[in-house]
Amino acid sequence: MNNRIFAGMLVFSLAVLFLGTALGQEGNSSTDSQIAITSANFVAPSPEKENLVEEWVEVSNNGTSDANLTGWTLEDAQNHTYAIPDFSLKAGAKAKIRTGMGNDTSADLFWNKKTPIWNNSGDVATLMDASGNIVSRYPKESQGA
Repeated sequence: MNNRIFAGMLVFSLAVLFLGTALGQEGNSSTDSQIAITSANFVAPSPEKENLVEEWVEVSNNGTSDANLTGWTLEDAQNHTYAIPDFSLKAGAKAKIRTGMGNDTSADLFWNKKTPIWNNSGDVATLMDASGNIVSRYPKESQGA
């Protein structure tokens, strides 16, 4: 009799655990999976230091609702980190995070650096949400790295 009660409680506990995990994944993926790095230009035209606004990473919202990216970060392979300020990316919109100097708009955010960030020979851009979870990498081959 005790074995039946134990087995029943075990099955019930596992069902609750699996259901909670499935619901948690569904809740996480709703916003984060809609946001992705879709393009990048790691090489600004020469002279590079004078054209740093042409060194950028493009982030897209492929979802159907606006996404608050405040506190998200973008970093390169050498851990140079840009913290996204108070910013919302509209559904279906794209924004470029530019290395150079400028004033933020709904389509362009500026890192306000005076020197290049991205390696001309290739780099990896990593976008993380406000909790530090990796949302997207570019190039995509770097997703598993």
